[in-house]
Amino acid sequence: MSNTSEIGAHPSLHARRIAQAIASARINLTSEATAHRDVLAVIEAADMECQTEARLSASERIDILCGSVGVEVKVGHPRRAIWKQLRRYAALPEISALVLATGTPWPASIKDVDGVPLFVADLSRGWL
Repeated sequence: MSNTSEIGAHPSLHARRIAQAIASARINLTSEATAHRDVLAVIEAADMECQTEARLSASERIDILCGSVGVEVKVGHPRRAIWKQLRRYAALPEISALVLATGTPWPASIKDVDGVPLFVADLSRGWL
């Protein structure tokens, strides 16, 4: 199955693949900008098509969009603020699944955002 057909047919599988690739990499957590750059490099190295700073609406722009999978990179943000942002993205028809790439501890019990599948890539895991 090609990456393009995987994206269209199975966004949850694609999101899981993205999250696993990110979590296994050594991401520079010095700043959100460096983490964003490293996450993008991991996705591109895995030969997945994506766009950065993708505009989803007049007021919403997600860090990385791979088909209908949105990838949000967060370093040093409170969980409440991250959750609020993820809920805004989940409400948009362009998003079928979300990947949260974060160094912020995230509850493993949260598997979706208002019905949209959520996969969390722990940015500290690649350093273990």
